[in-house]
Amino acid sequence: MTRRSAISRWLLPLLAVALSAILLLGALRTVRKIEQEKEAYLRSRAAGVAARLETLRAPSELEHIREALADEDPAVVGVELFAYDDPSSEAPAALREGRELFRVERARVDGEDVFRAWLPCHVGQQVFLARVDLSDETVAGLIRPAQQNVWAACAASLVVIALSFGLAWNARRAARAEQRQAELEHLARIGQLSAVLAHEIRNPLGTIKGFAQLLGERLRGAHDDLLAPVLLETTRLEQLVKDLLLYGRPPRVQLQTVDLGALSDRLRGHAARWMAGAAAEFSVDAPAVRLVSDPALLEQALLNLVRNAIEAVEDRPDARVRLSIAAPARSDVVIAVTDNGPGLSPDVERRLFEPFLTTKASGTGLGLAISRNLVTLLGGKLEIANRDEGGVTATVRLPQTPNGRATDFGG
Repeated sequence: MTRRSAISRWLLPLLAVALSAILLLGALRTVRKIEQEKEAYLRSRAAGVAARLETLRAPSELEHIREALADEDPAVVGVELFAYDDPSSEAPAALREGRELFRVERARVDGEDVFRAWLPCHVGQQVFLARVDLSDETVAGLIRPAQQNVWAACAASLVVIALSFGLAWNARRAARAEQRQAELEHLARIGQLSAVLAHEIRNPLGTIKGFAQLLGERLRGAHDDLLAPVLLETTRLEQLVKDLLLYGRPPRVQLQTVDLGALSDRLRGHAARWMAGAAAEFSVDAPAVRLVSDPALLEQALLNLVRNAIEAVEDRPDARVRLSIAAPARSDVVIAVTDNGPGLSPDVERRLFEPFLTTKASGTGLGLAISRNLVTLLGGKLEIANRDEGGVTATVRLPQTPNGRATDFGG
């Protein structure tokens, strides 16, 4: 993915988020301004009522003007006058004592929220405190359409922002998928190239090994110290070529009856050669059971697991590797290879089946990947995990025979 395509992919969501955020901020400012204008309007109405009270000649005329105010302005809920020198009045003490000139507050009258203003006014030759209660509902009815439009704009902005984040998330997923696809195509090309190179290398490598063996026979041990490394390295290269071909070109499955007991004996023989001279224990717990599978592919998969287990414990004084087979009725056949080695680090465990990943100086990094591919071809599943008591367990689960049960070899 080029830099230009990445920018174009993210530009539209970011632009939508930016424009929506600007619209949302503008809508919120409008709401705040409407509230401020509502407050200012109520203050001005309260001041207008106080001005009308200034026309009274005596407090006794309040009832007459109260009815007139209610007829003129439905927002007027109540009007009362309180003397400054009356400490028992409902007027706030701060106003009566002159510490405040006026006060506005919210109150509740007969179950309705009202805007209440306390203002000084002159009635006749006296100064009174006027309490003016105004209904919010009348003013709210005037500005409600504007508020609804503003809240609709806010909701639309939030929807657009959510959609923009959804687009950005989809763009990120698409970019990851594109990158993953490119990686898979790259790995596929590497696999094809590896298979071609391995095929081309196999014949000359066999020639080199054959002539080296022939030369050793003719020299009758005279230069074994020089020929031994050649034979060792060609054998290692042969294994590498075999692994590359097996990984790059999965074989066809040839199903037949497999005697798991005989297979265990062959694995024991391989383990004995690999552990020659080492103080290590290899134990097998395998019942006489038959399984319908491909014996060659199953043996290759298990050989890789056994070899990995032996290599993991080669430096331990109490090295132990165990192969166990369980074939319970009406369940999968379970083959487990267990060791008491150091276990897997978190990084290795996370990338365990990644091709060419190896912690050994001479390893190819294909053994576990090949084993998983082979087990999958056989319709099974390979799981590898650390043991609580230390070491690793590799578990192969294979389906039973077509008749639904593993067959007792001795029965």
